[in-house]
Amino acid sequence: MPDVPRPLRAVRYSAHNRRWAQTSHCAKGVKEPLPSSIRLVTWNVDFASKNPKKRLVGALTHIQHQVFGCKTPSERPEPCCILLQEVPIAAFTLILTNEWVQRCFIVVPSSTDKWPQGATYGTATLVARTVPVCGAFSIDFSNSRMQRNALFVDVKLAVPAPRVAPRLSDGIVTLRIANTHLESLPGGARARPEQLRIIAESLEEYDLRGGIVCGDMNAIGPSDSTIAEDVGLMDAWLGDDEEEQGYTWGYQPRCQFPPGRLDKILWMARGGLRVQEPERVGVGAKIATGDWISDHYGLVTNVHVVRQD
Repeated sequence: MPDVPRPLRAVRYSAHNRRWAQTSHCAKGVKEPLPSSIRLVTWNVDFASKNPKKRLVGALTHIQHQVFGCKTPSERPEPCCILLQEVPIAAFTLILTNEWVQRCFIVVPSSTDKWPQGATYGTATLVARTVPVCGAFSIDFSNSRMQRNALFVDVKLAVPAPRVAPRLSDGIVTLRIANTHLESLPGGARARPEQLRIIAESLEEYDLRGGIVCGDMNAIGPSDSTIAEDVGLMDAWLGDDEEEQGYTWGYQPRCQFPPGRLDKILWMARGGLRVQEPERVGVGAKIATGDWISDHYGLVTNVHVVRQD
């Protein structure tokens, strides 16, 4: 089965109809002003540990309160995109019933039926309603034995106008954001480079301002250190792979494997974008039972559209 894009429709909650419905994907155009920057949060929320439903709710609450500072469900975050990996199939509906998500986000996919066939956990992307989504698709990796995929959304952002210009922007551009969980374990080492290559090709299409991929890259061995560079992707982390400040896994809890920088934010450096160095989120975060929200830390960054004078 080839690695081809499978179109998806984002869904938006209607308080009037009390249900989620498909969005138009900008069929009627977009209205200015649009944001020229977007905040990205990526987090592997750990399907395997106990209390998966409570931990997923805990992750959403942590992002709402600690990352975005939204004290109530009606308080909207800044323009943003939340990329989750390892969402357990039995807990997915808790995203759709979360009041803050219902009020403030559109969601891709609409259900776990849209995950790769046989998946028991997967990816979910939440885009703030202040950011128009003009397309969404999934690529299910044909070389994956773990039902892995890349989940893409195309969003519209504005090119900032000069400060002295009497206009809202210098045009509207498309940024493609990928959410992925590459093949795990040492046995996945041969699959990961091909999976990342497929993602990179989708991020460099000619009509995009740029592309970025966030998620669990499972960078656990020496062969993983160059796979991003090999396919033309830049690492938003400016430090060394061995710098502990960049590690995202191996502490919650400690285990027999050494900590490492498994989670990354990578981008296609073609001009017109600026990506800030990511910071870790969810460090030490627990739910009321005392369980870690996840065995991974999350990452947060800001992506800015810049003028190309």
